[in-house]
Amino acid sequence: MNQQSEKIPFGIEINRMIDLLAEQIYPTPFALLRENVQNSYDAILLRLHLSQNFEPRIEVIIKPNQVIVSDNGIGMSRTDLRDHFWFAGSSSKNTKEAQAAGVVGTFGIGAMANFGIAEELVVETESALVGERTKCSVMRSKLSVNEDCISFETCEATGNPGTTVTATMQATKTINVAEAETYISQFVALLSLDVLVNNKKVSGQPFENAVSQLVATWKSSSLSADLGDGLKADIDLTGAINGETRIELHNIEYGSQILKGRMALRQGVGNLRTYRNSFGLATASVTSAYGFGGVADFLFLHPTAGREALTTDSLQLLQRIVTRVDEYVSLQLGNRPESNVNSYFVTWAAQRHRYDLCSHLLVRVEPGETLALHEIQELSRQAPFLVYGGTDTSTIQHASEDRQIIMLSKNAQRKDCEINYLRNYCKIEELSDDPKVLLMKADAETTGAEKAFAFRLASILSTDYFLEVDIRFGTISHGFPVLVTSRTTPVEIYINPNTSTVRSILELFVREYAAFGHMAKDFVRNMLFPRVANLVPSSTRQGAEAFLKSINRTREIFEYEMTDLESLTALWKDYLSGKISFQQASDRANRVAVRSYQIFDREAAGAVRDVVPGVIENEAATAQENGSQYGPLPPIQRLDMSTTKKLLTINENEPSLKGYRCFLALTDRIQKEKGDFFLQPHRTSVVWGGQKALFIFEHHSGDFGLYYDLQTQGLISEQPGGGSFETCTIVMKNRIFIPIPPNIQASFWPHDNERKRFEVRCDILYIDQEAQDQNYCETNDVTTI
Repeated sequence: MNQQSEKIPFGIEINRMIDLLAEQIYPTPFALLRENVQNSYDAILLRLHLSQNFEPRIEVIIKPNQVIVSDNGIGMSRTDLRDHFWFAGSSSKNTKEAQAAGVVGTFGIGAMANFGIAEELVVETESALVGERTKCSVMRSKLSVNEDCISFETCEATGNPGTTVTATMQATKTINVAEAETYISQFVALLSLDVLVNNKKVSGQPFENAVSQLVATWKSSSLSADLGDGLKADIDLTGAINGETRIELHNIEYGSQILKGRMALRQGVGNLRTYRNSFGLATASVTSAYGFGGVADFLFLHPTAGREALTTDSLQLLQRIVTRVDEYVSLQLGNRPESNVNSYFVTWAAQRHRYDLCSHLLVRVEPGETLALHEIQELSRQAPFLVYGGTDTSTIQHASEDRQIIMLSKNAQRKDCEINYLRNYCKIEELSDDPKVLLMKADAETTGAEKAFAFRLASILSTDYFLEVDIRFGTISHGFPVLVTSRTTPVEIYINPNTSTVRSILELFVREYAAFGHMAKDFVRNMLFPRVANLVPSSTRQGAEAFLKSINRTREIFEYEMTDLESLTALWKDYLSGKISFQQASDRANRVAVRSYQIFDREAAGAVRDVVPGVIENEAATAQENGSQYGPLPPIQRLDMSTTKKLLTINENEPSLKGYRCFLALTDRIQKEKGDFFLQPHRTSVVWGGQKALFIFEHHSGDFGLYYDLQTQGLISEQPGGGSFETCTIVMKNRIFIPIPPNIQASFWPHDNERKRFEVRCDILYIDQEAQDQNYCETNDVTTI
């Protein structure tokens, strides 16, 4: 049997291609406007290059459904229209003459730009070269690559070369006239020829005014200044009393190449508007230590096809110039006193280690006022200056007229510049900022309350954390309440009796002894533990593993206003989906066969101030000295107190407890089986979304943790959220309360006659130090992370 073969042409659905090309390359209705005005400008440049005598002019009429762009440029012949304008991809401007004229566009998109939003395009043009006048038109819906669709009409020449393009919009695509006027004005503002938009001139703005001038207090001009990296330029640099700078560059040379154009920059402006032969291109983003932005008008700048960005080569050369401008300005500012108030200069000098330029920075001297670093350099030849970068008032008090102290800035970059200039060019002695015991209190001077406090702290650390310590009293620099001076057993800890927190505890020993023990425990939790956490034996791997052996794994249902209840539905779903084996399902079912109930109503909610009195005040006092702490912390312990409450709350008119106003009791079963975990220092994280809230408590060793997963019948939160929170677990004799973040606390407060049901899952999880994705994966025995 003979096989037949054939060939077919490659097909193009022209309307679909226009959708893809025109609408993707020119995504806004204004692109049509910009492209046609740019073509008009190029036509005028080409006619000017021929040295013809005429007054160049572009007129633009913008209506909601129509755009008309007219020019008196070089115009097009019938051949130009056929071979270039109506031939996508072909351009008449890729010639030496066109490049010499400085044309802006060279892509050959031609009529294509219009059909993103235009339904009809009419072009009437008269060529300045051959004198013929032609009118042609086409409907978008009739465009075809197979059939003749563009009508050509020869008209009588008028002797007035130029082109008029009339684009009529598609019915569904109209133009906002006011926005269009503003848009095109930005592109033609710097053109020297007349551009009229709806009979209003929008061109002719002087280049010098494109970037606002400074109220200058100093100026610097240089011809053919060497910027480095092969760049030279004529430069006009101005500066203001506040340190701000503005710079203009002309006649730029790059190696042996002349970069035709100019640039004006001002610090802090940020964006850089780019132009080619004064016609607007895209806004470029360049990196500048000074945040330089403004205008750059160069022939080396080339737009991408859609005009929305510059080519990579253009951006790279532009960035090279701006980088060299940063250095030039810095070198000039380094000789000026205004450099002291220019934060951009300080940052640049610090990043590039140009401390030699920082001689005009002012530093504070105690006692005294301020001196420039170059003045310090001169004075230090007579006697070295003391230099201090801390805040300890006791250290500053050592300053005198005979022995002045230079106070370094708190700003990191400025401090870096100051100290390195002083080290390199001045004679100085640096004072240490390490905290230290200024005055140790003798045993004979220690009060009875202080001795009792020291004994109680040592006892708590020994009993609860298995850490042997030696507690002493003394005045500590920097106003610190606590200082660990020796980290070998017994750990040596100094307490400052003059701080407000310690004073209030010592007063309790005399006035209200019953509260003294609670305050001592809170002091250990908030003030001592964060400073000795890594010394606690259970923070080591061996200690953590030993502790972990005492904790068993469990899973249950918790409900308040109802009871603990384990439903086997979820268990069998896990089996049917293949997550667990039949034997595992059977074993777990046996473990949960006994069901228990816990009733919870409004009567089971209590106020924190009543259930654990004094806690809010104690935490507020220590927070003033320590601030927020997101690291591992021990719980608030009130092991001598019991409660029947299962939800603790704080009213809005009371101070919160570390930002919390709601605390939920763990279920009885989890408290019995996992309660020991919460006596250990731990971190707290919570995430929530929909009907779930997941609490993660990480043991301070970092080796393992415990998750407490709550699922409700109603929404906990419509928006997912979560993160790290301050640990604020409250451990009582018969209850353990975990804090509920403020974002979701409302869903835990029961209303009158409301019953909320929570399904609870609780497991130990190991922290896999090698796992980077932090995904949870449940195994038969434990949950790994």
